[in-house]
Parts: sequence; C-alpha cells; structure tokens
Amino acid sequence: MNNAAARLARLSLKRPVTVLMLSLSLLLMGVLASRWLPLEMWPGIEIPQISVQVPYANATPQEVEDNITRPIEEALATLSGVKEMRSWSTSDGANVTLQLDWSANINAKSIEAREKLDSIRHLLPKDVERVFVFQFSTNDMPVLTMRLSGKTDFATAYALLERELKRPLERLAGVSKVTLYGVDKPELKIDLNAERLYAMSLTPLDVASRLQAANFQLAAGNVYAPGQQWLVHPNGTWTDPEQVGDLYITPAVQLKDLARISVGEPERREGRHFDQTYAVGLDVFKESGANLVDVAQRVLAVIKDAEQNPALDGVRLFVMEDQAKSVQDSLSGLLQSGLIGAALSALVLLAFLRRFAMTAVVVLSVPFAICLTLAMMYFMELSLNILSMMGLMLAVGMLVDNAVVVVESIATERARGLDGDEAVTQGVNRVALAMAAGTLTTAIVFLPNLFGAKIDITVFLKHVSVAICISLAASLILAITLIPLLTKRFSGAAPHQPTEPKRYLGALNWLLARPKRAWLLFILLAASTALPLGQLPSDDNFDGDDERLFISMPLPGEFPLAMVEAEVTRMEEYLYANKDELGIEGVYSYFAPFEATLTLLLKKPALLPRNELKKRLRDNWPKTTLARPQFGWSNGGGGGVQLTLQGPSSERLRILADQLVPQLAAIEGLKDVRADQDALAREIRIHPDPERARQLGLDARAIASQVSLSLRGQPARTLRTDDGETDVSLYANHGAHLDLRQLKRLPVAWHDGKLIRLEQVAEVVEAPQVGAIQRFDRQTTVMIGANLEALALSDARTKITALMEQVALPAGYRWSLDGRFRTQDEGQQAMMVNMMLALVMIYLVMAALFESVLMPLAILTAIGFSMTGAFWAFWITQTPMSVMGMIGLLILMGIVVNNGIVLVDRINQLRDQGPLREMIQKACGERLRPILMTVATTVLGLVPLALGSTRVGGGGPSYAPMAIAIIGGLLLSTLVSLFLVPLCYQSLTGLKRRWQAISQAARLKAGLA
Repeated sequence: MNNAAARLARLSLKRPVTVLMLSLSLLLMGVLASRWLPLEMWPGIEIPQISVQVPYANATPQEVEDNITRPIEEALATLSGVKEMRSWSTSDGANVTLQLDWSANINAKSIEAREKLDSIRHLLPKDVERVFVFQFSTNDMPVLTMRLSGKTDFATAYALLERELKRPLERLAGVSKVTLYGVDKPELKIDLNAERLYAMSLTPLDVASRLQAANFQLAAGNVYAPGQQWLVHPNGTWTDPEQVGDLYITPAVQLKDLARISVGEPERREGRHFDQTYAVGLDVFKESGANLVDVAQRVLAVIKDAEQNPALDGVRLFVMEDQAKSVQDSLSGLLQSGLIGAALSALVLLAFLRRFAMTAVVVLSVPFAICLTLAMMYFMELSLNILSMMGLMLAVGMLVDNAVVVVESIATERARGLDGDEAVTQGVNRVALAMAAGTLTTAIVFLPNLFGAKIDITVFLKHVSVAICISLAASLILAITLIPLLTKRFSGAAPHQPTEPKRYLGALNWLLARPKRAWLLFILLAASTALPLGQLPSDDNFDGDDERLFISMPLPGEFPLAMVEAEVTRMEEYLYANKDELGIEGVYSYFAPFEATLTLLLKKPALLPRNELKKRLRDNWPKTTLARPQFGWSNGGGGGVQLTLQGPSSERLRILADQLVPQLAAIEGLKDVRADQDALAREIRIHPDPERARQLGLDARAIASQVSLSLRGQPARTLRTDDGETDVSLYANHGAHLDLRQLKRLPVAWHDGKLIRLEQVAEVVEAPQVGAIQRFDRQTTVMIGANLEALALSDARTKITALMEQVALPAGYRWSLDGRFRTQDEGQQAMMVNMMLALVMIYLVMAALFESVLMPLAILTAIGFSMTGAFWAFWITQTPMSVMGMIGLLILMGIVVNNGIVLVDRINQLRDQGPLREMIQKACGERLRPILMTVATTVLGLVPLALGSTRVGGGGPSYAPMAIAIIGGLLLSTLVSLFLVPLCYQSLTGLKRRWQAISQAARLKAGLA
C-alpha cells in the first residue's frame, strides 16, 4: 500500500499540470452535478407495505368483517414474507395492510396479492364494486399539500376548482398528478317513489334492470366490404339528464313519472375547516426525477395567480406540507452548520500549522472532495436529498483528516533535512497505510447496514453511508495526489524540528513504566460507564413538529356530520378567541361522523413551552356535548405510546380496555389515555318475520334489497357530457335514511291492492355496535394509547409493564407494547447487531493491513472508551438514548480507531530502530500533532449540529444526539488512546515475546527428549 501511494505521489509531482487539470475538471463536474442532481425530500425507497382497500359504504363493521375482511385475510395469509397483517373494518369498508420484509420484491408481491384477491372475488358481496391494491414509495408522497378557503362555497365548486386550479396545475412541467378532496363531483340522483312504483306493479329491481339495459356502450364486431372495414359500435350512452327522465319504464310510464331526478353534490361524509371557514384539500405530486424545488415554485406561482382570479373570488391558500421548504430548511441548516464547523476547523488548523498557505491547502481538500462526491452521485443516478446531505455533513469534519496527516508527515520529513520530491514521497509513504486503514474502518462500519438485516433505519442509513464513503474515498485520493503537489508548491522554507511535547511524553513514560497501575486506572475509567448508563433514559427523542399541535376529538359513536361540525366550531371559537395568548397562528380542522381532529398552527418562535401550552388548553377548553378533546397520540403529534390487547371477542376486549384505561391514567406522566375502540355506534337491526313475509310472497333477501336501495343506493353507470362523466345513482325513498320512523314506513311490496311497509313484515330495533373492528395477525385487537409528558419512553415501558404483570387476562387474551415501543426495539436491536458486526469487520481490516492478529487489539480498546465518553456526554447534556444517538455511536466506531491506527503504524515503522519503550514514545510524540488536529477539526465540525436545532427533513428528529455521541466519544477516546494504545502495544508485545520464549523452550525440550 505504501509503495503504491508513493508511486502515485511521485507521478503527481512529475505531471503537476495533468493532476491540476484533472482536479479542476472534477471540481467543475461537481459544480455542474450540484445543478443536475435531482433535489428530493427522500431517496426513492420502496416501502415494504401492501394495502388492500375495499370501499363498502353504509354497512356495519361486523358485516364488513364477516363478508369482506376475513376472506381477504385468509387469501393473503398464504403470501410469503409477511411480517404482520393488520385490518380495519368500518362502516365505510375494509382496509387490510401487509407489512413485508424490506428485502422483499414489492412489485412481485403486489402482483401475487392481486392474483390471490382475484381468486376469492366471488366470495365478496355482489355490490362490492372495486378492490384496490396499493403499494407505497417515497416518490408517491405529495410534494405539496394545501388547503383552500375563502368566500367561494368550495363545498359545491368541484367544476370551478377543476377548471381554474386543478387542470392548470396538471399542465405544469414536472407535475404528475393533482388530487382534490373535500369537494366531490356532482352526481345524477334518481330517487324512486316506491308507493307509485308498487301501485303500477313495478319493483325497484325492474327499474334498475331497465336503466342498465338503456345506458350501454359496446363493440358489436366488424362489417367488411371490398377493400374496406368498419367497426360496428352500438351506443346508448346518456348524454343529457333529460334523456334519463324521458326513459320509458313501461310503454306508458316514463322514469320522471316515478322518480325525482336531480343533479347535485353527493352526501358529504367528511369536511374541513381552515380559519373557521370551509376548506378544500389539494395534493400535488411530482414526476419521478423532477427537481422538487422547481416543481414547488411553479405550483406556488399558479396558486398565487389563482388568488387573484375573479372566478375564485378571494381564495386563500395555506400550505400544510411543502417538501421543498422542508428540504430547503434542512439543507440550509446543514449548510450553515457545515460552514460554521468548517470555519472553526480552519482556525484550529491555522493555530497548529501557523501558515496560511498550508492551512488553505488542507482546507481545499473539503470542496474538492465534496465536488467529486456530487459528481460520482450523479453518475450513479442518485439524488440529493436529506439523507445524502446528512452524510456529506458528517463527512465534512473528517475530509481534512487525511490531508492533515499527509501535510504533517511531509513537514516532519522536511524538518529532518529531506527536501523537494524526496520529502513529499517519503512523507506520503510513511502514512499511506494508516490513511488507508483509517478510511476503510470509517467506511466499513456501514457495511452491515448494506448487507445485514434490513429495517427502516438501516435502509435510510444506506443512503447516508453512500455519501460518506464516496467523500472519504475522494479525500484519500486527494491526499496522495493533489495535496502533496500543493504542499511542495506552497510549503515555503523548511520548518523547524517540532518541539517535543514533554508533558505528554513524561506522563506516557510514567504509565509505561508502571503498567499495573495504568491498567487499574483504565479499568476504573471503563467501570465508570455504569454510572451514566444506569441513569440514562431511553427515548426516540422526537416529540413531533414544533410548529404544530394536534387535538383529537374521538366521538362515542357515529353522528350526523352537522352535529360534529358544530362541536368543531365550538372548539375553534375558543381557540381563536385566545389565539394571541396561546401563540396560535391558525387552526385547521378535519371532521367526520365518528371523529374530528384539529391542527393548531403555532407561531414561531413559540410563545409558550409545549407542555405549558397543553396544560392551559386542557384546563380551559370548552365542554363539548359529544366529543372528549385530547391531544392526539395516533397522528404523531403527541409523542404517544400504545398498548395492544388481542383476543377472540371484541366485546371482551372492550371490557378489558375499559378496566385498564383508568389504571394506566393513574401512572404519572401518561396523559390522554383512551382506547381507540371506545366509541360505540348505534345500529338498526331488521329481523324479517318469515311467516308474514311468506304470506305476502316475499323473502328476506327481497326485503333487504329494498332497504339497501333506499339507504345506500345502487350505481347505474354514468352520464357522459362534454364536461366529462357524471355518476348516476339509483335510490328508492332515499328520505328514509333521515328518520327511523320513515325507515319503518318504507314501502317494500304491493299485495292485494295494498302497500306493504317494512314495519309490517319485519321487526326494526335499535342496538349498539362497535364503531370499528381492528385485527392484528388475524386476531381481534384493541389499542390503548397515551401521550408522554415528562416521562421518558424507557420509564413508560417499565411502569406499564409492571402494571400489566399484575393484570390477570383471561385465557386466549394477551397484551403487547406497540407503536414507539416496537419501533425503538427494532431500531436498537438492529443497530446493536450492526455495531457488533462493524466491530468484527474493523478488526478484520486492521489485521489484514497490519499483518497481525494481535496488534489490532491495541487499537480496538479505543472503541470501548469511546462508548464511555458518549454515554457520559449523553448524561451531562441530559440527552436520552435514541436511534439517532445509536447512529452516532456506529459512526463513532469507525472514527475513533483512526488515532490508534496512526500510532500503531508509526510504532511498527520504528520498533526495530531501538528499545521498544523509546520507540513507542518517539512515535507517539511525532503523531501527537496530527491526531490533535484531526480530532479538533472533526469535533468542531459537529459542534454546530450538537448545539443547533437542525432536524432531519426540517421537522424530523434532531441531529443533536448523533453529534453529541460523536463529540463525547471522540474526545474521551482520543485522550485515552494517546496513553492506552501505547500501553496495550507494549503489553501485547511483551506477551508475544513471552509466548515465543515459552514455545521455543518447549520445542527445545521436545527435541532434547
């Protein structure tokens, strides 16, 4: 390795213009690549999840579970590679979600899932229209999520919004799709008068059949003539609403004589408010490979023009989610931290080198390495995103390490009297192995993330590691080519022989002379790890977006949308009346018949601490009739935890949950405790009288069909006009859904000249029903959630576990900790395994490079003390152990061994030139300055991240725990390595010599025998 590096350095000295032109070309290529690289929020990652959605409106959850959810679960259970299966059965349909392994081929699994669903399609209810199968990718996330409010009545303005806003946005370059929600396309509604219908000896089914027969479009084949061919295309498609009313059901009766026909908005199932006015949602998706910031700018420009559009009459736009802004904020924070760190590192280098030219040479390696990295990322078809930027940010402090070591080694050779090319070549030759080993060990810690067990953390770290590894490899190449060339050109007069660090060498000599005392001292230092480790809480260190606060309003059943909206309005009035003292910028609300959620948009900077704001809101928010406001734990805004109960009976699970909720609420630090299935809806059960129905010539299914047609309706194909397609829905006495009395009087038949109503042939009773049914791995589930306030995740785990161990659950029922608990367990377990694999791989690399299985052990001691330093840093700064902290520990393992590598490599070079202890001291004295410089530049490069508020993606977890782990571990391990590595080297060498002596004596004895 040394000879190859020396040859490269010699070549760069012989061909300086060539090396400079190549370097400038790479610099230019990197600058261009920074413009060409796609800028994205996240890299393109296929999420290992398949979701099956089956819309089935106006049904009971139990009906959906029995007829839809269970057959789908049984079909998908045979799919291989499924980690877990979750399902939700509601009054609107079924949703089954499969969580697969990250290593699975999602496209192939999605096709396989569709095939299995096709095989059981006949088992589903006949009126199930569609079964949707979705798979997810980070590229499928909307780049902009907006809310529109204003003077316009958006609830009935679908055509207006589509014409003035949706279509102009879809025409923009880089936009792939635009979706509107909160406003629906008008539908053609046919509401039959059942009394007239039955009086004419007709049934709703007769009308439905006639509608299907009249509204058609098909291909009938071809007609041929000599040299010609025509496609025959019978077309009976409706093109005007009047055509529908003019349709003859019998030779003498038209449809308009039997029904009320109207075009209007479908019945609303949900609504949104923004700033106390009705709002519409709009999502914009970009094309794959399009520049995120450019697309967002074009979209916002169109929105700005729309605000001035007279047709929209003063529409107001609010951006709920802007990936471009999040990326820009994250990149801006990282760039600012990087520039501050680079400036601090440059000042430290200048203080050590005391030459501006040499400092500039070393610092120059950073932009060159980054530009080379960007160029390589472009050719590898990668994107510039928050993960790759995170990797570049972490690498900034390490990019100067190799340059520092080379410059210092060349200066040392020149101080000894060598000059010109010989000093440069010899300087590079002496440190090439150490630089290669240091770069490899730093990069190799990420190898388990690339090839080991895959979870979300390791998949994301893969993209971080690519940027780090490429940039470090670039810095190594520059350190043995461009840096030696520039060092020779700008080094000036030969430096004086550096002054020996007498205090350091004196302390080192004292330790080497007293190994037993030294080992006792280091053992005590290592044992001190138990103090911070025992008191260090474990948490994921993410309490949600600082700019928003979520309030959920779960309802004890399903209620008319107008009643829920009134509850939301009451809460909004309180919030807006106190917005100035609470520090609220605005409020966005979502409401549906069974729930409501309010998103509080907070002012920046925050007027009140988050916990103080929550306390004030809890103490003062208005008493509501239906809902129980609390801070949401299911939407990520409350930093909540979840306890899962599983068992065969939904009713029994409900009882258990009701018993556990008050016990959990009594735990200090757990707030807003509730079961997600604690809302009971009311249902109407219709029990036909078989004997009475038989007398009237009816059967139960005919009665059920009539009720279904009245309440749910039936699709009757579409009406096609110049403005597009309009859905057609058929009902019969649809007003029956507004009142139980009207439902009981619903006409169901005509017999002996009399109209037969529902209450005459069936018993209609009211009964409770579960609002939704959840299942986990094909077993019924209830989840109990809570928010954490002034309680670490690890402490919450301990307290909840202690409580649950005292609870005797019935046979067949079990509990588990879910949500953040499971995420943290999986993340920490994977990181621990990867850290152990990284430790083994670091040893293998060093053993191969040093051709020794013993000496790498001296270097590995630095890793243990780096953990000690990191834990003490967490304890001193009161930073909980989190996944970001564990990422810092992983990166730290690859960094801290560099100091030991530099020391051991130099000791190996000198060990045959004199007594071992003297050579150890001499090597350590020579390598002290470069070690201190590289550590100082790395630490100072991370200080802005440790002290700042920069977050992943602008609103994700903080970078601070990662930076604190690296800084604390690197500082202590450096201090210890300067003494412990030489001591280990001396002890291991003595052990090796004694073993050789014993072996030689044994062989001699065996030979004499």
